[in-house]
Amino acid sequence: MAIDVHSEILIERPPEKVAEVMFNPKMDKLWIRSLAEVFPMESGFYRQGAKIERVGDFMSKRYSAKVQVMKCDPGRSVELYQDEPFEMKQKYSVREAEGGTLARVSVSSIGELLFNSPVSILSKKLKENLDDDLKNLKKLVETG
Repeated sequence: MAIDVHSEILIERPPEKVAEVMFNPKMDKLWIRSLAEVFPMESGFYRQGAKIERVGDFMSKRYSAKVQVMKCDPGRSVELYQDEPFEMKQKYSVREAEGGTLARVSVSSIGELLFNSPVSILSKKLKENLDDDLKNLKKLVETG
């Protein structure tokens, strides 16, 4: 069974301001709570073909992930492939909405999940993490 979860939040700032944080790998650690370290292989914002290494924890397991940007629509969306803590596709997007910007993160697993926990528990934990991450993003963008 696959994981397919998403979360979104309204941020009371224009899309460009949200994108400055959300699409900058150097800022990932400030809003994605599971990350301990982030090592972009090149400078600047996410762009197609860019590679990043992320070190973090998920469900009490440490991981070191290789991340590659598969698609990028600068200032609007980015699609990432990540190999750990499980093989997944992530999509970050922003769009103008009444009162600010709707920021969204989606995660879909690829292939077999090598966890001892049922998919329903993994999905619930991932959804909680995404919700918290977007709350962190909102706070960072609105107060920064």
